[in-house]
Amino acid sequence: MEKKTAVYICAGCGIGDALDIEQLGKVATDEGSVPICRNHNNLCSQEGVELIKNDIDNEGANTLIIAACCIVDRVNIREQVVWCQKPGDEDTQMMAEDYLRMAMAKVDNMELPEPYKPEEEISRDILVVGGGLTGMTSIRSYWWKKSPS
Repeated sequence: MEKKTAVYICAGCGIGDALDIEQLGKVATDEGSVPICRNHNNLCSQEGVELIKNDIDNEGANTLIIAACCIVDRVNIREQVVWCQKPGDEDTQMMAEDYLRMAMAKVDNMELPEPYKPEEEISRDILVVGGGLTGMTSIRSYWWKKSPS
């Protein structure tokens, strides 16, 4: 079976406000040569799930990368259990069940991340020591970002 990778980038939950989603897509398509790259405002919605299912069914996507806020864990029972143990053996079944239990314990102990919100406003003032290339570049970049468009 030939591998066909698909990347799904969620822009919801403040992700699109903090990151350039289009640039992330270019990393996938240009640098990673990924044939399928989709952006969505809410991947965990029914519409987002259907987008992924559609690519699996109609585009042949079989290697998925999901860049989003959800907690995901993969239980690799094919390579780590089935392909290296006796088929139908009691120990093989027990090993697969243990892998599943470990994944459930892992995600059960994970907390969904919450964005950092400081109690006081963070100072945006900077101090540049030195007037060499790095110092001059940092000053120019700082003022360029602050100037109105």
